[in-house]
Amino acid sequence: MKNLSKFFKFLLLIFFISCISSMDANAQNRKISLQGFLKDASGKAVADGIQSLTFKIYKDASGGTALWSEDQSLKVVGGVYAAQLGSVVDLTTLLWNVPYFVGVTVQGTELIPRTELTYAPYSFSVVCSGALGDVKYSILNPTEFASVNGACWVPMDGRNMAGSKLADITKGSNVPNGSGLFLRGQEFPNGLDNDNSRDSNAPIGTFQDQAMQTHQHDFSGNTLGNGNHSHTVADTFLRYTADDWRGGGSHGGGYVGENDTQTQTTNTSGNHTHSFSGNTGNNNGNSAPETRPKNLNFWTYIRIN
Repeated sequence: MKNLSKFFKFLLLIFFISCISSMDANAQNRKISLQGFLKDASGKAVADGIQSLTFKIYKDASGGTALWSEDQSLKVVGGVYAAQLGSVVDLTTLLWNVPYFVGVTVQGTELIPRTELTYAPYSFSVVCSGALGDVKYSILNPTEFASVNGACWVPMDGRNMAGSKLADITKGSNVPNGSGLFLRGQEFPNGLDNDNSRDSNAPIGTFQDQAMQTHQHDFSGNTLGNGNHSHTVADTFLRYTADDWRGGGSHGGGYVGENDTQTQTTNTSGNHTHSFSGNTGNNNGNSAPETRPKNLNFWTYIRIN
C-alpha cells in the first residue's frame, strides 16, 4: 500500500448519480446518493477495504474554490463505493439554481475530471410534492414556501404563468386569483346544482361575487285585549243667570255669560286590540360588507410546473 498514493494520480473515477435518497418535511438533511468506481493505474479495481474520501462541490468544472466539503470513510468492495453527500455537512447552504460539479479527493489528490451533477439533485433539492395543477394551503408566506417547496409552486394571486406546463395544458395566461376568497367545488355533470350560477362547463378558477339568497322576515300579531279604559273629557261652556243681565249703553242691554268647565268620563267598555304586520329592514350586522361563516386565513399556492 506504500505506493498506493501515486497510483491514485492516475485513477479513473466513474460517478453514478443515482437519486436523492431522503429529505425530511422541512427540506433539511438533503442527501444526494452517489456511487463511484475506483481503479488503480493498471485499470484494476482497488483492493477492498475502507477508504477516506473527501467530497467537494464547485461551481466550476476545474479550478475555483469549493463551496461545500465533507470527509467520509467508506467501504470499497470490488472498487465500488456508495456515498450519501450531506450525511456529515448539511447541503442546505447551497442554492440549487446553478450547475454544480463534484470533486473527490483520495489521499490528498483530487481525481479528475470533476463530474457535473445531473438534473436529479436539482429537481429534488427541495420537496416538490403534489401534481401539476394542485392547489395547496399553507401557513408559510411566499418566500418561506418557495424555499422549502421549490419554484414549481407559485402564489395563487393572478400572476402571469406564460411558459409554464400548466399554461401549456390549460391554454391560460394567468393563475387564478384566490386572494381573500373561499374555494368552491366545481359542479359535475348530473350534479346536485348547488351552485346555481355555474354548471359543469363553467371555466375553472373564475370569480363569483358575493350574494345573499333572496329572503325576508315577516311578522304579524295583535296587541293584548285587556285595553279596558276610559277617557276624561273637560267641557268649557258659557253659563247664564239672572244676575248676568247687563243694561244701558247705546246698544241696549243683554245677558253676559260666564265661562264654566264641566268634567265628564266616558264609559269603560273599551276593550280592544290593535293588529300590526310588516317585515324587517336590511341589516348587515357590524357594518360588514359580506356574509361569511367563521373561518381561518391561509396562503394559497398552485403548482404550475
